[in-house]
Amino acid sequence: MNMYLNYFKSEVGGKGDSEPVGIVLGANKDDLVVQFATQGISNRLFVSKYQLYLPDENQLRGKLAALLDNASMCRKGVGKTRKRGES
Repeated sequence: MNMYLNYFKSEVGGKGDSEPVGIVLGANKDDLVVQFATQGISNRLFVSKYQLYLPDENQLRGKLAALLDNASMCRKGVGKTRKRGES
């Protein structure tokens, strides 16, 4: 995918465009596949789970509040951030 993203950035994207984004979807989680597929990519990389349905508004608000709270605690040095591969 990195090749396609670089091609798109170089040949298709215009001046002032944001960086292209690639999304990989998988049917199941395989840490070894993720490790090899993402190894050596220096761009910001986010690995997450895929859901078959969209959460309702209350679930999204709760998740966002928890993420913001965790980020606030981490900036204060209180919380622990997870590294890639940790659950």
